[in-house]
Amino acid sequence: MGKNKRKNKQQQQQSPSLVQTPTQTQSEAASGSASGTTSASGSAAGNQTSESHIAQDKNKIDGKRFPSLSGQRGELNALVVRLLELVAMQPANPNEEWKQYVELQLQLQRIMVLEEPLQKAVCLDATDDQSRQAKVTAFSEWAKAGGVKTDCLEIAIFPGYQLGLRATQDIAAEQPVLSVPRTLIFSEEHLPETDRKLFCNFPLLTNFNLAYALVIEKVRGPDSVWRPYIDVLPARYNTVLYFSIEQMQRLRGTAACTSALRQCRVIARQYANMYKCAHIRPDASSASSMGVLFTQHGLCYELYRWAVSTVMTRQNLVPRELQANDDGDDLSQLPISALIPYWDMANHRPGKITSYYDSGVHQMDCTAQEACKAGEQFFIYYGDRSNADLLVHNGFIDVNNRKDYVKIRLGLGLSDALVEQRAKILARLNIERKAELRVLPAPDYISGELLAFVRVFNMSADQLEHWGSDLERAVDLLHIDCALETDHETRTWQYLYQRLKLLLGVLEATFKESDELQQLEKIQLTEKQEVNKELPGQEIDLLVVQYRRLERRILTDALEYAQERCKV
Repeated sequence: MGKNKRKNKQQQQQSPSLVQTPTQTQSEAASGSASGTTSASGSAAGNQTSESHIAQDKNKIDGKRFPSLSGQRGELNALVVRLLELVAMQPANPNEEWKQYVELQLQLQRIMVLEEPLQKAVCLDATDDQSRQAKVTAFSEWAKAGGVKTDCLEIAIFPGYQLGLRATQDIAAEQPVLSVPRTLIFSEEHLPETDRKLFCNFPLLTNFNLAYALVIEKVRGPDSVWRPYIDVLPARYNTVLYFSIEQMQRLRGTAACTSALRQCRVIARQYANMYKCAHIRPDASSASSMGVLFTQHGLCYELYRWAVSTVMTRQNLVPRELQANDDGDDLSQLPISALIPYWDMANHRPGKITSYYDSGVHQMDCTAQEACKAGEQFFIYYGDRSNADLLVHNGFIDVNNRKDYVKIRLGLGLSDALVEQRAKILARLNIERKAELRVLPAPDYISGELLAFVRVFNMSADQLEHWGSDLERAVDLLHIDCALETDHETRTWQYLYQRLKLLLGVLEATFKESDELQQLEKIQLTEKQEVNKELPGQEIDLLVVQYRRLERRILTDALEYAQERCKV
């Protein structure tokens, strides 16, 4: 079950297509730096944490004692220092980026070995489908008592999906099926005021703050009012944070790889910065408050990647209840990341968004996007997302994704004497000088923005002068039937053909199509032989192979289309 986002009807109503991770700028800012600036995942601690307070509470969490790891502390400190050195480096090319990732993973693997006593103390036991189902009844009763309303849905296990929602009666399209009150929507605002102050200086890092809040509630265990909900969450995920080095290796050469490596780097940086503030360089500054998760809530990397993955796969944006912080800053226009219990058990199927937050009655309402028979699984639509995005942030792909695409990175050369003329026309089309542009599935193949960029890129000085003199006409460049000189259009499609051929060559060089087929057959055979056994990592192996084949299909179809256009 990979949970995602849903879109809003208005600015204050959020829906399934919400991006679960911050933008690149937010991610990098949130992750802090090697010098210990606040991080996207622990940035929000209060100003009251002092070195003496840290020392006093080092082994005690909510009145319980946890392993101090004093015997492992020296090696852990050295490993974290090395992590900070690694994430401070900006890779210059894909090969350097890969080498950085491998070393990061080796450091984190050793850290998890050393933190194992703490993991056993603060992480709930691994939960399989059956044991999760055993806790579903308690969760359902808790949800209904808290105000969740549905008379036609129940939680059930579905092969290939883990948990999902099942119709208990026939449901008509557009029929209201579920509502969740604000009091049962989990966010940082539900923490006690003393904990909420940890987030006051970082209102924009709301996804990070949600992971922070989730760590606090999970460690509270039976004392948390959210325990019934946390009990039915997956014990681990298929997000890239759980990929082995070998599994990530198979993603190399794809459009998803850089995004996946960046995500792993950002989360490693967040963890390392918080650890440093707790155990290496504690002080009384607001930055040191990032270490509160370690000193008061027993944070370890295994717990952190679980919390981050939970947020990545399930978060949604809703309006804030607290309209201002302690400094009086207006937060009313800044939505907040939240988890929506019960509703977030619904799995994804292509369709339309039918879930909205109703600010008038302070609840999330969901209607059926399609008719559903009693006993069938009830699906919702998570929004327009590429499979690369779904794979990296949600741990699943949609083989029938009508909104899928593959990104191509293109840019104007600084040495180009005509770069400013090209940039002027592109700006009229809202295309950056360096842009990630989309190759689409059949029958569209090439997005308008990609086609326009390549057309402008291949213009002569006279053609740039012609199109630049009437920028209102520049929008015609987005259309396949734009009237252009034959030789110019031929250069455009030849360029696209060569670029697509190059991308397919990279795919083949990293993992041949024959190897993909062999890997797929091996997985399917193992599934038949091990029907009743757990297969750790098997789902990820299958996801990666399926993703590669979907990306290959999009590029191959587009290549054939470009080849045909070259002949016209």
